Amino acid sequence: MKIALMCGTSLDEFQQQVLAPILNDSRMEVVAALIDCRPKPSAKKRFLKNLKRGRGGYMLVMLVKSRFAKQRPSVSAKEFLTAKGINCIETQAPYADGSAQSLSELHPETIVMLGGFGIVKEPLLSLAPCGILSYHHGNMRKYRGQPVGFWELYNGEREMGVTVQRLAAGIDKGTPIVEKNIPIKKGDRQDTLCSRALSESTGMMHEALQKVSQPDYQPTTIEKYGPIYTLPNLRQYITLQIKLLFR
Repeated sequence: MKIALMCGTSLDEFQQQVLAPILNDSRMEVVAALIDCRPKPSAKKRFLKNLKRGRGGYMLVMLVKSRFAKQRPSVSAKEFLTAKGINCIETQAPYADGSAQSLSELHPETIVMLGGFGIVKEPLLSLAPCGILSYHHGNMRKYRGQPVGFWELYNGEREMGVTVQRLAAGIDKGTPIVEKNIPIKKGDRQDTLCSRALSESTGMMHEALQKVSQPDYQPTTIEKYGPIYTLPNLRQYITLQIKLLFR
């Protein structure tokens, strides 16, 4: 199976672990990687954007927490992939600079999206016959959007979903290929739940690729998608901390 990758300029530990079984599978050939090199908005710009949407307080808390949090190790995507013999196509305009055409000429059967690119649209969505596969750490029937694990905890769920989906137009409105439920434990907070959801889902992409490579594979369809969740405001963040404290 011929596979292309889509990613940002760096690969974190989770993304590297997702790639490991794919790169070690002789039945799978990674023909190229399209790297999104567009400049990321600054923390100040992100804060001001969310401030206008009533989420500035939450963003401020997250910015402060990030200053003291242990940084997850990451590596340069180009250096990591080039060392694996994978051709890297860097782009700052994925819909305008011919990079999609360059990828299409390699005839990938499917594309694995690991990061970058934001909400993907045409012509990338239809570039490969089996589409673009991407993670959504949530159950698309109940929780679309973000942040990972927050709203499941807020609403008192007993589990959260993890999905590898074939992307379609819209936010988390694709076709589920592999789905898994992660139990929510009594002492879970958002960071512990998110960490466990990541660690328990690294092999799901390889499983999804094995599925879509089968000629008789029939995907599951979703009759009704869940609502789109966004970043919480400060009141909702504080409410969740109180709920977790007395749970």
